Amino acid sequence: MKPTNASKSPRQIEKARAAYQAGQYRAVLREAEKAEQILGKRADASYWQMAAWLALQDTKRAGEILRDGLQHFPDDIELMSLGGFVLLRNGEHEQARQLLQRCVGAAPGSLSAWVHYAALLLELREPAAAKEAASKALAIDPNEATAACNYALALKETGEMVEAMPALRKAVKLAPRSLAIRANLLFAMLFAQETTALDLLREARTYETLLLDGPRLPRNDIAPRRTSGPIRLGLFSNDLLRHACAYFILPLMAHLDRSRVEVVALSLNPLSDHVTDKIRLHANEFIELAGRSTTDIVQTIRDAQLDVVMDLGGHTGNSPLPYMVHELAPVQMTWLGYPGSTGLKSIQYRISDATCDPEGFEPHYTETLLRAPTVFCTYAPLVHSPLNAYGPKYRVQETPALRTGAITFGSCNNLGKITEQTVALWSAVLARCPDSRLLIEARDLDNDAVSGPLLARLALAGIDPARVACIPRLATNQYLTYHDIDIMLDTAPLTGGTTTCDALWMGVPVITLAGSAFHSRMSASFLHALGLDGLICHSDEAYVDMAAQLAADANQLNALRLSLRQRFEQSPLADSAAFARWMEDQLTEALKPHRPVDSTAGPHDGVYFSGTWHTMAEIVIAVAGLLEAGRYVELRALLENFSAKWPRHWIVPYALAEIEHRAGQHDTAVDYLMESVGLRPYHLPLYRLLSARLDEYQYDKGSLGEFMLQQLGVPLALVEQQGAPTVLEVLGIDVSQPMQAEPAHA
Repeated sequence: MKPTNASKSPRQIEKARAAYQAGQYRAVLREAEKAEQILGKRADASYWQMAAWLALQDTKRAGEILRDGLQHFPDDIELMSLGGFVLLRNGEHEQARQLLQRCVGAAPGSLSAWVHYAALLLELREPAAAKEAASKALAIDPNEATAACNYALALKETGEMVEAMPALRKAVKLAPRSLAIRANLLFAMLFAQETTALDLLREARTYETLLLDGPRLPRNDIAPRRTSGPIRLGLFSNDLLRHACAYFILPLMAHLDRSRVEVVALSLNPLSDHVTDKIRLHANEFIELAGRSTTDIVQTIRDAQLDVVMDLGGHTGNSPLPYMVHELAPVQMTWLGYPGSTGLKSIQYRISDATCDPEGFEPHYTETLLRAPTVFCTYAPLVHSPLNAYGPKYRVQETPALRTGAITFGSCNNLGKITEQTVALWSAVLARCPDSRLLIEARDLDNDAVSGPLLARLALAGIDPARVACIPRLATNQYLTYHDIDIMLDTAPLTGGTTTCDALWMGVPVITLAGSAFHSRMSASFLHALGLDGLICHSDEAYVDMAAQLAADANQLNALRLSLRQRFEQSPLADSAAFARWMEDQLTEALKPHRPVDSTAGPHDGVYFSGTWHTMAEIVIAVAGLLEAGRYVELRALLENFSAKWPRHWIVPYALAEIEHRAGQHDTAVDYLMESVGLRPYHLPLYRLLSARLDEYQYDKGSLGEFMLQQLGVPLALVEQQGAPTVLEVLGIDVSQPMQAEPAHA
């Protein structure tokens, strides 16, 4: 929303306002500074300086002006309103909430305050409150474009697409040159049943036209300065933190051969978290770009001498696209973030596969499609806490129908994906399976203002709300909700992405309806990668029939469930090494017209983090050293770091078993040891250790003896003669070699 601030003001402030309206933002700064030099500190001068820095995309400078201005004018409504938006842009969400709540309380008639408050609530994923705030803004001015956009986005977040799309189209009509509103339209269109891939392409091309009509930065010579050496790949994103994309970005980063590809992470987000730290560790360089001006961001990336810049956002929030239109590197690609064309001719390639984009889909894109052999990405579970993958809570359990006596269908997708098309499909499924129930997990479903409209829409479609369980999404519940779901019902037209992978890894089969565009075929690609093509449906009738067929036999469903984890881990969807080799080859071929590229592969038996390549031998020695020294915090950090490349490695549960044993947690120690044995079933030192620990804890060893005799042909007594092994024996370390407690594991 553009600032208005129409109160009578001195000449310099009037000039600042006029310069702002003319798009001359540097002139705004000059005039506002003159006003303060002549008239002293003024709220309106601070306001226009802040507005100008925002327009120049320098949110850090805007934040500095805000803090200074509020010290002098703490109750100024215009400063508070625009300041709340500045704080939002800088990721200071709680401070923004406090300031905007105070602002709307003091000035309930302030249009800008309600607009900015609605934007904040959308960012915080509080759609019911955002809808209310946007409604108050529209009550003040029904033709305020950003208010209409916010209202539409709040509707979208709760699945009310029938009402959302007209509101968003109205916003576009009111502000046809707004890039932000146009990008929101491009994202919202993914949720509408009538949207085709060509519709998305047309809108994306309009977005590009608007970008090209804006100021263009001088095109420097962006040919690579290097004539040899590894490819420098920039991963450009607003989502390098605990976000759905991290489950696909981290395994690729961990597997890329650093003799062929150097990874430079380019982050637009002012926020960071534990996952950001992991990405930083696995990157050769990490460049923070949040709060900088467009000119500064473009120049910084060009100065990084990247060979390839890869967009990971597309038409999503705080996108890399407005910067990539300036051609940041000789080769530009898009992958992962947005399931459609960017529309930018400056982006030459798009990563896809033959399921999401079969032959004949090329006209849907301005980019050239690079199709991966099976699936367009690979997934690693629990990237934020990978050691949890070895714990009992995250193991596949029997299908819940065996204990409840009834089939539970489920969805863990965002409410925005539960469209009228989805609701109609689910209604037909529940009608065919009259004893079944439906579990929906989504954010804020413990809030009646969110769950109420959802249940009302389900009821209108013929689904009895008494058959529906609404579960609020909590970070601690990720994956665990799947223990209560027998069959996942995918959404349409926008299918699950990360949630589909989550479900399959947890053993829950997913039924999907494959449409005619990438965004309606993502789940199909994941299922195809697991060899589950029978769960990919091509009509509403087939979707309902498949759900009924799976629900008809709980024992058969359970057998499928118990096989899915192994099927997943042996599938191309989990083969990040193969995907990384393919990606390296694509980067090499794309760059060849611009400079020579050495395709010689380096060693793969290791992992890059903390600025160094660490061989597996070094890691094993480091694990032993940290165990011997009792440095368990550092040991856990090291295990997490190499888990990015090896998410299921026997050394991890072994080391965790040792930590738990020394803490006196006997049950947990045995559980981890059993997990380690399962991952390395022919390693006798593990059996010796397990036997010794069972003796020490006075636990029964009968089942262990039977297993060893039947599966390995080795009597337990023979193994026990050798006694409990040392840490070095278990890890296979030659005691004649020097010990060290590194590599780095911060």
